[in-house]
Amino acid sequence: MFSRLVVATVVAGAAVGGAAADAATDAIRALATAASPPGKLIRIGLEPARRVTIRSAKPYRIVDPSTGTAVGNAPQSGEVVVVADGGPEEDAGSIYRVQVAAFETREAAEAEATRLRDRFGVPAVVRFVPDRGSWRVRLGEGDDRASLAPVLEKLRDAGFQGIWIAEEPRREVSGVTLRLVDARWNDTPTARGRLAVVAEPGATIEVGGKGYRGVVELRVDPQGRIRPVNWLELETYLRGVVPSELGPEIWPQLEALKAQAVAARTYAVANLGQFEEGGYDLCATPRCQAYGGASAEHPLSDRAIAATAGEILAWDGKPIAALYTATCGGHTEDAKEIFPEQAAPYLKGVPCRAEADGLAQRKVSISGRPIDPLVDETGTDVTREVALLAAAGVLVGEIHPRAMRHEVGPAELRRWTRALAAVAGRPAPSGPERPTATLAQALAAAARDLGLDERARVLVGDGDAEALLRDASAAALAPEERRIAAYFAWIGLLRPLAGGGFGLAEPASRARIAWLLAGVGDIYEAFSLREATFSGPDGAALRFVQGRGDLSVAVGGSPFVFGTLGGRSVPAPSLQLWPGDRVRFRRGSDGRIDFLELRPPVKGASDDRSAAVYAWDLRRSREELEATIEKRIGVGDLQDLRVKRRGVSGRVVELEVVGSRGTTVVKGFDIRGLLDLRENLVVLEPQRDAQGRLDAVVFAGKGWGHGVGLCQVGAYGMAVRGADYRQILSHYYSGASLTEIP
Repeated sequence: MFSRLVVATVVAGAAVGGAAADAATDAIRALATAASPPGKLIRIGLEPARRVTIRSAKPYRIVDPSTGTAVGNAPQSGEVVVVADGGPEEDAGSIYRVQVAAFETREAAEAEATRLRDRFGVPAVVRFVPDRGSWRVRLGEGDDRASLAPVLEKLRDAGFQGIWIAEEPRREVSGVTLRLVDARWNDTPTARGRLAVVAEPGATIEVGGKGYRGVVELRVDPQGRIRPVNWLELETYLRGVVPSELGPEIWPQLEALKAQAVAARTYAVANLGQFEEGGYDLCATPRCQAYGGASAEHPLSDRAIAATAGEILAWDGKPIAALYTATCGGHTEDAKEIFPEQAAPYLKGVPCRAEADGLAQRKVSISGRPIDPLVDETGTDVTREVALLAAAGVLVGEIHPRAMRHEVGPAELRRWTRALAAVAGRPAPSGPERPTATLAQALAAAARDLGLDERARVLVGDGDAEALLRDASAAALAPEERRIAAYFAWIGLLRPLAGGGFGLAEPASRARIAWLLAGVGDIYEAFSLREATFSGPDGAALRFVQGRGDLSVAVGGSPFVFGTLGGRSVPAPSLQLWPGDRVRFRRGSDGRIDFLELRPPVKGASDDRSAAVYAWDLRRSREELEATIEKRIGVGDLQDLRVKRRGVSGRVVELEVVGSRGTTVVKGFDIRGLLDLRENLVVLEPQRDAQGRLDAVVFAGKGWGHGVGLCQVGAYGMAVRGADYRQILSHYYSGASLTEIP
């Protein structure tokens, strides 16, 4: 999500985004007011297209707002395709200019454009960039990027830094009107550039297959495309924003969603009229804030919006620039370093983790039941699997290393399979106990007892066994034994010995068979393992976040406890749990935890560490980097990338790009766009060939987004450890106050 400078006049009560008081706009506003709950209207510009498909589950009207009369069939039913009549089939193309400077006011930008035009003798223009809220000065004009090389060279020689090539539409298109084609191929020209689509009460309007509440305006944009604009009430709009920005199914914490609702509401109020020239307030993409319409709504985010209705964040009586980012990698950044035009005292970089005192109160240590490390003959560590079988009552008194190295016998294998079948809800083994003298025999006996022999008969084809086993000793096996062994190899429960082959004709240890049985138990989810996130202590119990709710569970007297080491589960005599840790646990017959393991990977202490992209690595060849860099700054053959300065969070905020045609410095958010990275919080590691030429760069980074303001996954992490939405907002927007929309 991006933001811009606060537009205070809007909050003072200007009409919807300061829209011109023409009759068509007034008519659409009246239609939207009638179709929406009471409240502030907002206009959301959806993505433009040459053709737009409209439909609704109930009859609907398409209205000419300038006259108030219906166009085409009245009412409409089924799909209607709206076509840009007289518009170009393809985009008119682009022209390119060199972006030189940005200013808060048009006057300052115009003055700089005049000065640079006189100094360098090239055309200069001023362009407003709505999502950054700034006026940009651009020099030169070219049909392609390469033609701007002389301008770039002049500017670099004059000491200009942070310059890059901007792309603009070549020309505006006029004379385009809207034409309707309904499901019966009725073709209706309208001779109008604006129409309004109005659904029956309670129904939504589908645009391109996605439903929207309120009224949808269709208007021709300057490029001759159709821009759908969704007019609706602010709180209803948020119902499509909050779940699109912070998915309740993935991050189901109400307090985090409340914080997101306040941030999104603040952003919307502060930026009404942001795209006024296009006839709407905000866009529907992450360029502004993601908006999924009625199709995105979710009961949990609806609760968060209702609970914070009308609340926004303010500074000095004005709504703040409520920037937010997906995941910040453990620390947010000062806005002045990423978006200089949006520097503000409440947008300072802060750690995305609990303070030491608060964290200490929520950590818990659990003492574990001793278990010696167990390794089977394949070299596989089976300690966790044996402990899990013991906790479930499948293994009883047989788990010390000496006993587990012994060969498995027919009676004990039947005892194990009978107990596993009981917890898995499978039929109890029947018939006589079968031989277990060799691994192949033990596998066949276990498969028959658990009903897996049918899987082997049905799923392993005639030619599959040889390909799956690739073990000469398998040829001497009985056909059924060979198929069963092949099936277990196929699903990964039969592992080869270190020297090659499976040892199918050799005796099988208890440890090796126990590992296989634990895997079978996982197939049937027999151990009732629960995934959850640790929140903190709850008296003598532990509190977990699981799905949308909390769960408080007591710990048994002697549970098996496993931590992580190098990505492996290892037995822990004592395990310290931190808020936000992902765990998996089992409850015994008494309801208490008898098995608990910390889930890898453990990524530190940050509140946003549960994000899948908390940390990442990426390698880009020189050719790949040149392809993206040349589009923006044109330095020729790439020779080096050098970090000149980092911000308070460690983000790269100034990057020197060295090429055969010159050197330039790129700053702030432009670094991410230039290198096509997820984040600026990154380490750059050049790789060079034998001649010292740049061959590739490895990027080791954290986070996803711009890193300024509220960290969305961090807000979830704070909520998990007990913070409410006010605490979350005050942490990320230091000094801003909660207030009501005027």
